[in-house]
Amino acid sequence: MRSAIVSLVMAAGFTLSVAGAAAAQPAATTNTCASCHAGLPDARLARPATTFAGQDIHRESGFMCADCHGGNATTTENAQAHDAGRGFKGKPSGQAIIATCARCHGDAVFMRRFAPRQRVDQAAEYATSVHGMRLASGDTRVATCVNCHGAHGIRLVNDVKSPVFPTNVAATCASCHADASHISGYMLPNKQPLPTNQLSLYQQSVHYRALTKDNDLSAPTCNDCHGNHGAAPPGAGSVVNVCGTCHAGKPD
Repeated sequence: MRSAIVSLVMAAGFTLSVAGAAAAQPAATTNTCASCHAGLPDARLARPATTFAGQDIHRESGFMCADCHGGNATTTENAQAHDAGRGFKGKPSGQAIIATCARCHGDAVFMRRFAPRQRVDQAAEYATSVHGMRLASGDTRVATCVNCHGAHGIRLVNDVKSPVFPTNVAATCASCHADASHISGYMLPNKQPLPTNQLSLYQQSVHYRALTKDNDLSAPTCNDCHGNHGAAPPGAGSVVNVCGTCHAGKPD
């Protein structure tokens, strides 16, 4: 299984070597990408620059646009800024998103400089998830890193404004799973349509009340039962163990 996962990761173009991540090291240079894009009349092109200029953990750590998008961040000349020879890839999509994030986040040596306690196997785990397996089969509608964490203005997981902070996780998952048009065509293993009422049902639960009314951040939300990067339905044979991770130590 491990070899299969590694093969899938590498097939997706993930660069997990020190040399690969080293290329994304923060550099003390002018970020003309942001200054140019911020002034563009097209909001679609300007918004990423203004969002990134706000509270973004990568910007605060010294990273710039070119570290993810490639290109030359030292020039205002359009052709030079978008030079494919400098690695320009514009807006990544699908497998390219996973590869872009894994370029640094999958490199233990590199990540030790910034977040030594952070896991570096997220890409490999994602490859085993329902999302990852469907993406590998060509389904580009499934969630990738940016759908859960955002692309610009990314915050730490423990930031209350992060889309993956415990009290925000359900709404983040529901942004796809409660959208009937987006979920249309997806099926359960029994060939029934994938439901879109998970959020409304969860909001009626004791878990949701504990999380939102009692401010108990240990109360389970979507990812506590389904997983994070390796998200998948627990399955009937796993429900006891999934619930038991919390309830085995509870007196009631």
